[in-house]
Amino acid sequence: MRNLLMRRERKPAELLLVPMIDIFTVLVTFLLMTAVFSRIAVMQIDLPSSVAAKPEAPKFRLEIVVRQDGFELSDGKQLIGNIPKASGAYDLNALAERVLAVKREHPTAEDASVLSEPKVPYDELVQVMDAIRSADLPATDELVAGQPVPGGQVPGAQVPGAQVPGAQAPGARTVKVALFTNIALGDAP
Repeated sequence: MRNLLMRRERKPAELLLVPMIDIFTVLVTFLLMTAVFSRIAVMQIDLPSSVAAKPEAPKFRLEIVVRQDGFELSDGKQLIGNIPKASGAYDLNALAERVLAVKREHPTAEDASVLSEPKVPYDELVQVMDAIRSADLPATDELVAGQPVPGGQVPGAQVPGAQVPGAQAPGARTVKVALFTNIALGDAP
């Protein structure tokens, strides 16, 4: 008899779907309640037209490289000139004259970079920046005509101890004119 009981065939197990559906319903409800909904914003962007515009020419920028043996002036692409040291010292008067000539060629330019080698003293850099920032010119000079006079000075007032590049008659009236006022410092290549 025992053999009869053991020989009975087993029925396949049934898969109960109702509890699975309940679990998924609770899970979906939980996920929907805890989800973070992001708000989609529409940005209005004005795209450029398909007509190709001319690229703007880069502005002129004077570069002065202060080396152990003198100055190098360039516009970033080509060398404008070299000013060697005069009797072991930097020739700041020659630099001022050359910068003034460059300013006459590019009257609207205001940007300059002073690049120095590592061994150049800081005092020399300050003197170079002072030399290219402004100059004292005769009141009749073409660069003076379009410049406002700073501090309410009378145009052409004599500045004590002023050094004006070029020869001038004694007693000539001078005006301080801004040359390259936006000066950046950096390391020489």
